[in-house]
Amino acid sequence: SLLGATIFFLYTNNLSTDQEDSAELVVPIEQEIMGEPTPINLDPPPTTTIKIPPLYFEAEFAETTAQPLPPLPSYDKANDFISQQLGLESWQTLNISPQNVPALNKDFLLQRSVAFLDGLAKGVLLDKLMPFARPSKAFIADKQGQALSMGATNFSRYDAFTQRIVAIDSQQAAAFFHWTRPLLETAYSELGYPGEDLGTALIAAIDTLLATPNIEGSIALKRESVLYQYADPAIEALPGAQKQLLRTGAKNASLLKSWLSELRSALLAPGQAQ
Repeated sequence: SLLGATIFFLYTNNLSTDQEDSAELVVPIEQEIMGEPTPINLDPPPTTTIKIPPLYFEAEFAETTAQPLPPLPSYDKANDFISQQLGLESWQTLNISPQNVPALNKDFLLQRSVAFLDGLAKGVLLDKLMPFARPSKAFIADKQGQALSMGATNFSRYDAFTQRIVAIDSQQAAAFFHWTRPLLETAYSELGYPGEDLGTALIAAIDTLLATPNIEGSIALKRESVLYQYADPAIEALPGAQKQLLRTGAKNASLLKSWLSELRSALLAPGQAQ
């Protein structure tokens, strides 16, 4: 669902040697293979609590969605309803389909989405709930003598994924979220949280990804067993969600963070009381 779309990205803290396990999302890293690593500011941002304005948001839908929106169904029919709505022409500006979001074809769409979001807000990537299609090519470590790194060959695996994400209309994504928010909050409450805290979790998930440090060029790896790890302990200690974003490469990460910033602004845009 769109909650997963907010964000990606992303699969555990290690990489396999010969091929990428579909359950793995994270690769550990270092700034340079040779010489001293460039200092990276890894200090976490000040903790703040930001709430998305509640149901007083008057969504400005694109022209194709100008017709009146249908009433939301009862919660027990929500999953089928959401999947059907995303397939309608009126929501094509979202550029979301089962091809790039396989979760649309799975049961318990809303429940899986809010659970994935809950993990992402904590910096954790729940692989089994991953809503997006993974790269089709296996992870490839670059080798120069005994030095291992993650470079352009691996980063390019995420080019198509990145383009699919940034093609999503952030304004329409925010509008869709606010329209379906009552259903999403009900699903979120089933995790044991107050439903109204869903917006805070969504912003926290976005902020976690936006706080990912920027690292240019190849990223050094090490392998002490059958699994690769990031060579820089400071980067290895980052939350799994941030390590996965680094795995897409500096160019893709920049595009994704720019899109996330737009989505964040759209979600928090002041609305008018209905």
